[in-house]
Amino acid sequence: MAAKKTVKKTAKKSAKKAVKLWTKAELSALKNEYPKTDTQKLAKKLNRSLEAVRFQAKKYGLKKTKSFMQYLYKAASKPAAKKATTKKVSNRKH
Repeated sequence: MAAKKTVKKTAKKSAKKAVKLWTKAELSALKNEYPKTDTQKLAKKLNRSLEAVRFQAKKYGLKKTKSFMQYLYKAASKPAAKKATTKKVSNRKH
């Protein structure tokens, strides 16, 4: 009887989440676009999680291009747009 309980536990763990295999077209798109595309946008385009895209990129040794990284740095370095000034509400009684 102990063996049956072990089998049930194993079946529950493996049924938890199915692995979606990458197609050749998806891998081709990943290899072509990953170096010069925002990873979140690429993940959305491929209908994959951010972690899945990063994992596959690392698996295939893909890196972002130097020019793309410089673009991200410059975009992050720009000062944020000035917030619109809000009107102060007076607590005085009229």
